[in-house]
Amino acid sequence: MSCPTDLPDRRSAGVPGVDYVAGVCCVIRTLNEAEFLGRCLDALEEQRGDIKLELVLVDSGSTDATLEIARRRGIDPLVVRRQPLKEFDYSNALNLGIEAGGGAFVVSLAAHAIPTDRDWLLRLLSHFSDDSVVGVYSRQLPWPDAPWHERSRLARQFSATGARFHKGEGGSAGRFSNAASMIRRSTWESHPFTLPAAEDRDWANRMVDLGFTIVYEAEAAVYHSHDESARNRARRAVNLAVAEDLVLGRKRTLLLCLKQTVGSFTFNVRGILGLRAGPLQKLGYAADALVQAGWYLLE
Repeated sequence: MSCPTDLPDRRSAGVPGVDYVAGVCCVIRTLNEAEFLGRCLDALEEQRGDIKLELVLVDSGSTDATLEIARRRGIDPLVVRRQPLKEFDYSNALNLGIEAGGGAFVVSLAAHAIPTDRDWLLRLLSHFSDDSVVGVYSRQLPWPDAPWHERSRLARQFSATGARFHKGEGGSAGRFSNAASMIRRSTWESHPFTLPAAEDRDWANRMVDLGFTIVYEAEAAVYHSHDESARNRARRAVNLAVAEDLVLGRKRTLLLCLKQTVGSFTFNVRGILGLRAGPLQKLGYAADALVQAGWYLLE
């Protein structure tokens, strides 16, 4: 699929602020996403506004039918790595995908993040009529079978109310997430992603510090949640902590790891105690949280 730099006028279907849409490139990240990729592509094809997308698929070494599905849909996947998963670099993958495409705006989308309606793209695009806006991110909703900790996390991080983040608000850009976001290409060209993990929040915070605006669009939602093992959750948490160490110039010590482990376990237990569940179920959740804490130290 090709995407010209400038498209004809596109009228939105009930979404204000979108009268003209420049080229849009969608970078989809995959790793063994055969279960979801077709649904993700269908949701993109069904978006309103007659928007023509350039799709760039950045695959990280899938061994299932992901690449076959992509090629059947006319997408030539860009394979970015053949190294251990632990060495995966989000910034490297995204930057390569963005470089491979065109368009004035770039969507970053995890293959298992599925837009909930047909106006998702238009709602993101509507904010870029403001020249100060360089990034917009989506609300994330849990799948119906998501575990308690994912439901709790997403409810805490992605509220039903949108927000705008500017300089002078503590340097925070909210919970900007490249699982489902849109950025202005011209800004990325001057300020690409840099961290191996947590690259999205780091980038958004840097943009706010530079005087740009980041938007959380709660009406543009995707279904996106994980059902991971305790070990994989711990690995994800460690990757985020290491990224924070890089930003802060902080040395990762055993004492710091112990402090983070205790803090995370305590936070999880408090959440479990507040759940509407029976004692045995809560005990099982707490045991799982303890296993996650152990893996955090080992990772």
